[in-house]
Amino acid sequence: MSDFYTFITGASSGMGETTAKLLSQSRNLLLSGRDEKRLASVAESCSVNGNKVEIFPYDLENCQGLAADLKSFLSGKKLKIDEFAHFAGMTEVMPMSKTTYKIGIQVMNVNYFSATEIISTLLKRRTNADALKKILLISSIVANAGKICQPHYCASKAAINALVKALAYELAPNIRINAIAPGSFKTRIMETLFYDPDAEWNPPTLLAPGTTEDIAKTARFLFSNDASYITGQIIAVDGGEGIMRL
Repeated sequence: MSDFYTFITGASSGMGETTAKLLSQSRNLLLSGRDEKRLASVAESCSVNGNKVEIFPYDLENCQGLAADLKSFLSGKKLKIDEFAHFAGMTEVMPMSKTTYKIGIQVMNVNYFSATEIISTLLKRRTNADALKKILLISSIVANAGKICQPHYCASKAAINALVKALAYELAPNIRINAIAPGSFKTRIMETLFYDPDAEWNPPTLLAPGTTEDIAKTARFLFSNDASYITGQIIAVDGGEGIMRL
């Protein structure tokens, strides 16, 4: 059993939860999310596979102290992170005329700045001893296509795409970084904000509607040795939805 850990944010629900459960079959995990009760439940489900599972509950809307808190946590637990996946995310649903600076900062903190704070921390030799080898960020097809009434969300995902390209140059050849750009998936955030439970789930895809397992399997591939020559890429996992939007 490896002494290294895969660190997954947004692990208490949706794509992050599904990915955590899949990777727990072969990896030690450090799971983060804002809902500590849900996070603990996911950790318990993951631990049945026999690998180590730790939790780091954190509200990434306020990430000013994130770097220091993460450094302290890793030091206290004596954990080394060789893989990092940033599934944490939030959106706003309102026209530009109604949105505010505060909302924009919250969205950018969760979707973008918390990722940069974590990556910066994990790159520090005294904190993580050059253990980090693979980074996976979560973008979205709306980074290029746009989406009505979600200006900050779209902008944050475009920032993720740019970060992947910039860090691919900076971190090669020792660290690979890629992003998954999902299309429409029926997750808890979709059900809360957009989805009518009485309506048929029928996203505008060329293939049948996908599930969070499709994202988890792509994450597993990008972390695997089979993807050892892939870096700086934004991988659309959308059933052809992005093609239809062009």
